[in-house]
Amino acid sequence: MDHLITANLRSRPTRTVISIIAVAIGVVLILVIKGITAGTLNDTVNRTTGVGADFILQPSDSGMIFAFGSPALSIKFADKLHEIEGVGAVAPVLAKFSMSDFGLVFGIDLATFDQFPGKLEVVKGKRSLSGREVIVDELYARNHNIEPGMQLDVAGHMFTVTGICRQGSVVREFVPLDTLQEIMETRDKVSMMFIKAAPGKDLKDLEEELRTVFAGYHIITANDAAALLEGAKIPMLKEFSFTVVVVSMLISFMVILLAMYTTIFERTREIGILKSLGASKTFVVTMVLRESVVICALGVLLGTFVSQIIRKIINFSFPTLQVEMDLPQIGVACMLGLIAGVLGALYPAYKAAQMDPVKALTYE
Repeated sequence: MDHLITANLRSRPTRTVISIIAVAIGVVLILVIKGITAGTLNDTVNRTTGVGADFILQPSDSGMIFAFGSPALSIKFADKLHEIEGVGAVAPVLAKFSMSDFGLVFGIDLATFDQFPGKLEVVKGKRSLSGREVIVDELYARNHNIEPGMQLDVAGHMFTVTGICRQGSVVREFVPLDTLQEIMETRDKVSMMFIKAAPGKDLKDLEEELRTVFAGYHIITANDAAALLEGAKIPMLKEFSFTVVVVSMLISFMVILLAMYTTIFERTREIGILKSLGASKTFVVTMVLRESVVICALGVLLGTFVSQIIRKIINFSFPTLQVEMDLPQIGVACMLGLIAGVLGALYPAYKAAQMDPVKALTYE
């Protein structure tokens, strides 16, 4: 049967190649799009935990990707937090999403932010952040060929780069809090507050007290990556991911369905000969399904290979954009591609098995 399957695939090379490419496109869609989503999310989690805060206070409609949701926290909450016994440090932060850089800009007060372990470590230039000044991280500076003293467009306004901080900071660009508030017209409002417990304070007790005082607000345990991921309320993320998977599977399903259905009719006479020689329905169904499995397997391999190339291109062209492709993700994408292809071949296989050998032999 193996020789028969390979011969059938080689006899129609154009259709076989197109089917393989279609399956590969579905795999690429899943791996690249979900890889960008997962990579960006996990990168944000890792850099957020690097701040060294114990908790993050946010509005109830916000989530870990800080720019989703309006800046609805009053700056006066910082004073209220300091009144709670066991709170050691508070850093109000205003976040803005930059479409031009596809990343976040943080408005911070350098003095309060310096109270946290993840404070900005300036490796080039000076630690100055006031007025229209901006500090960027090493990766951003390297990618955009930025040096201290240069002008940089941030949120549609020109800033002077005063320093370059060590890579791994919570975001790539930092500007003065009051300046970003003025630009966003959100005086006395911030997006979140990083909270650090005082030495010796029990975190569970402090968390309970925070949830009591700030009932109705979002309290995230900042040093717990799992909690951060759970708190990542990104609008329509699940729906978007589900749509990508469905579209990818539909591509594989429809292409295999059409390819195998057309092939069955083209090979009606051949199938009639096989059945007249004693081939059972099971034999015919197995033959068609194995052909589809071979096509899908080749498509999956091609899609995985192309996805890795695209990942390298993205990493080279956009170093600040993270694309994550681990073995579980690749395994899921490959499995979905195979399942969609096999499902697409079921009906053609059924039609082939139901053919009358006498009528099939007279088919021209």
